[in-house]
Amino acid sequence: MDTPKLNTPRMVVIMRDGATFDVQALNIDMVSWDRDRVKHGWAKMEDVPMQWLSYLAWHALTKTQRLLPEMTLREFEEQCAAVQAPDDDQDDGVDPTNPDPGPG
Repeated sequence: MDTPKLNTPRMVVIMRDGATFDVQALNIDMVSWDRDRVKHGWAKMEDVPMQWLSYLAWHALTKTQRLLPEMTLREFEEQCAAVQAPDDDQDDGVDPTNPDPGPG
């Protein structure tokens, strides 16, 4: 049996200090977005794709995978230079800005 492939957004995160991370959002990161979006009255991810990607990157890096020290989302936004789709030859078929990452 083949190992299932995650169908969640992968992101390259470039911090202002030059640190670079290749991170994939997990279910907990996406569920956390859903909860916080409702709690704070944020727009739907389709309407704020960069806010959504930044949130997923922040949550994955500071909460789930703990590759960065604990910081607020606002602090992360200020310290992050870019969140973008990976630029590699391995096309995993996932567009991190697509709210429906299912088969195309």
